[in-house]
Amino acid sequence: MLRHFLLATGLVLLPAIASAQELSGTWVRDGARSDVVPNSMYWTTQGVDSGGTRGPNTQFVIEVEQTADSLRVTDPTRPLRVYPLDGQAHTVPADTGIVDATITASVQGDAVVVERAQTYSGLPGGVILNTEENWQLGADGNSLVITTSRETPAKTFTYTEVYTRQ
Repeated sequence: MLRHFLLATGLVLLPAIASAQELSGTWVRDGARSDVVPNSMYWTTQGVDSGGTRGPNTQFVIEVEQTADSLRVTDPTRPLRVYPLDGQAHTVPADTGIVDATITASVQGDAVVVERAQTYSGLPGGVILNTEENWQLGADGNSLVITTSRETPAKTFTYTEVYTRQ
């Protein structure tokens, strides 16, 4: 009986573990296939879509290491990110290092979903930026597609970045 339970549990967890391993690797951003990343401070930039370091011609390399327990992302444009994939809320320093952010990450089907809530101070005052990232392999199996939705007080942005396996 116990053996059947363990086998059934293993079969249930196998898809999550298998999909987790597929995202690991070295990925090069394909600027031609990616959207321009909008400026998250929309209300202070009056609609300027600079894209920061993620414009239409931007290519750079990210390293992704994923296990059944965590997603670790090394990205030259951001601090090191380590997301526990337990579906629990974790408080971490925001990219600015000034405030904290609340991160929740989990494997959902064939995707990793990362949700972030972060407070911004200054104009127009303390506001919350909610972000949801959906990480998954493209249909070809050699591309990583990250679809991000950012909700600001002024607007909700949704954009997609495509990376090719190196």
